[in-house]
Amino acid sequence: MARLPAKAVKPAQAVKPAQAAPVPAEGRSPKGRATRAALLAAARRVMARDGYRNARIVDIAHEAGRSVGVFYSYFTDKGEVFAALVDAFYDDLKQLTPAPAEYEHDTGPALRAAIKGFWDAYRTYHSELAGLFEVAFTEPELLEVWKNIRKPGLRRFAYRIRRQQERGRCLGVDPELAASALLGMLEFTCFNWQSGKLDYAGRAVAGEEAVETIYRLIAQALELEPDEAARPARAVKRAARSRSSR
Repeated sequence: MARLPAKAVKPAQAVKPAQAAPVPAEGRSPKGRATRAALLAAARRVMARDGYRNARIVDIAHEAGRSVGVFYSYFTDKGEVFAALVDAFYDDLKQLTPAPAEYEHDTGPALRAAIKGFWDAYRTYHSELAGLFEVAFTEPELLEVWKNIRKPGLRRFAYRIRRQQERGRCLGVDPELAASALLGMLEFTCFNWQSGKLDYAGRAVAGEEAVETIYRLIAQALELEPDEAARPARAVKRAARSRSSR
């Protein structure tokens, strides 16, 4: 099952949501890296088709064109391969969203870029998130994984709400509760609209429309002033530089 950090992490530090096993020696060669990538890609396809609970190691190995023995050369169980997939989601999410300092320079554009990052990550890793939602409340380790993925977003929303309250905005709400509500809306809306099964069964919601709708709702909740969303070009350039330097 997904392994979690053994030591407590200071609030300012990023929390790694899951820790897959170290790559075995054979996985460090070009052939080994290709085999591991094939197993991960196969696991994504099998879990997308069958769900996390019903996915079987034998099916993952068969889908990858490898033996079950080869699977166990790279992963100890199904939970570990799932942890590696969740790690990839978390790493991509960090790369797709602006650094914390961007929210100070250009709050509105940074917020819009973050929402687009969530939308893109949820589209790419939809089957992994479906698996996480499916089992998190019955699998304690995966519940911790989900909590740790949420922590950075909760901190950023709560911090932004406190800053707004210092300016006389967002008054009368608890920053922690409001942060949980906003992040929950962002997460589940991305998941819901891309599932094609719940509110808009069989219909694809366009990415630009989705991002703009979510952005407007969150910007209004945060009581952002119009001028805080008026410098998109500079924010986008700075966010790109920040991501490339990480």
